[in-house]
Amino acid sequence: MEELFLRVVNAQTLELSLSWDEKLHQEAALVDQDRQEKLQRLEYEADLARRRYEMVDPANRLVAGTLETNWNQKLMDLEAANRDYEVQKPTTYELRSTLEEMRQVVTHLCDYWFSEEFSFRDKKELLRCLIERVFLESQGKVIRAQVSWYGGAVSELDVPKYLFSEAHIYHRIRELSRDHTDREVASILNQEVIKTYRGKNWTPRRVMDLRRSNDIPSGFTTNGGLRIPDTGYITSSEAAKQLGVHQTTIQKWYRLGVLAGKHDGRQSQLWIHWEEDMMVRLNGGATPDPHMVSVRSLCRIQRKSPDEVLAWAQSEGHGIYRLRRGTAMRFFILPRRDSQEDSASGSNGKP
Repeated sequence: MEELFLRVVNAQTLELSLSWDEKLHQEAALVDQDRQEKLQRLEYEADLARRRYEMVDPANRLVAGTLETNWNQKLMDLEAANRDYEVQKPTTYELRSTLEEMRQVVTHLCDYWFSEEFSFRDKKELLRCLIERVFLESQGKVIRAQVSWYGGAVSELDVPKYLFSEAHIYHRIRELSRDHTDREVASILNQEVIKTYRGKNWTPRRVMDLRRSNDIPSGFTTNGGLRIPDTGYITSSEAAKQLGVHQTTIQKWYRLGVLAGKHDGRQSQLWIHWEEDMMVRLNGGATPDPHMVSVRSLCRIQRKSPDEVLAWAQSEGHGIYRLRRGTAMRFFILPRRDSQEDSASGSNGKP
């Protein structure tokens, strides 16, 4: 909750809060003006009822009684309206700090928050000023906390039920796991000098254990219940199914650089960076280009193996395509645009 509070309260939200407060003051002033006009109208009606009563002939008791009853009713209406106004009257206050002083405090709020001078009681009081209510819901190994802030904004926070680590480590790993593998997460945590609960450096295994024990979603897990969709990466087996080849072929293309991806090494899962044009380029759906050269021809010219030619083409930034030739699929290389322009300049006799 502390980390959520410190993320929400910043210089930008301060500006929004002050502008919103100004808007509320303007709306409150309009409402207060309407209520004051209503009180003035009721005062006039009560005074008019009094004058009518005073002007009636006392001998005419029936009319006098009716006017007196009407006067008393107007006085009761006025008294009730005054009570309502006192209850609903907007409170007035003055800011004791300048805007620049408030910006300075918000900018360094994190330092103040964790300093010894900021007591636990002060923290609770500050949280009460901003948080209207918190709704908790159990969801597996985590508790979903829905925080409603004064002003209408709502934030959600997942809190692990069985956390064998510090809260900020849990949330940092949760944040990184969307776009990074366990090895990359471990490397980032070590660079940020964030230690494990036992004061040790992070390893891919330790990151994975913490993720699994706390059901932390990741963009690089084969667990369907925890896998984050639409991260731009798919498994090697999924890529093989998409392209209609064997999984070992996908692994080979990854090693040659034909396919980009992420791999933590050893027996870990290979993740392929899947782009929209992948099916067109590597599944025979591309339109042949007159500048394309077959890998087989380049092998004869350069006296290299197909793997060496593909690796060379990838390193030089040339396009790699698979086109259907008869019943077989063949690799073709499409030179970079600048290479095509250089070739055209040479054919025109230009230096």
